[in-house]
Amino acid sequence: MAKVRYQMFLEAEQKQNLEKIQRDFKISVAEIIRNAIDSFLSELKVKKKLPVKDDMADKLLSIAGACKGGPKDLSDRHDRYLYGTDRK
Repeated sequence: MAKVRYQMFLEAEQKQNLEKIQRDFKISVAEIIRNAIDSFLSELKVKKKLPVKDDMADKLLSIAGACKGGPKDLSDRHDRYLYGTDRK
């Protein structure tokens, strides 16, 4: 994933805490912040407060309504039309 520059302000205590984590875990402050953001976004997705990006759903939805006409009962009797018999 490509990285983009983003500048922000932190509280002095937040900066001190990040620098302590940096020293303790030997990872950059930027990496700590990226990990925290990823964790926060994942939590929102689980709580369904953020839309989940789903490539397969996008592909399937892109063909919705592509076909016109067809039997009026297609959604109810799709097995008969696909397999030649009603499946249970």
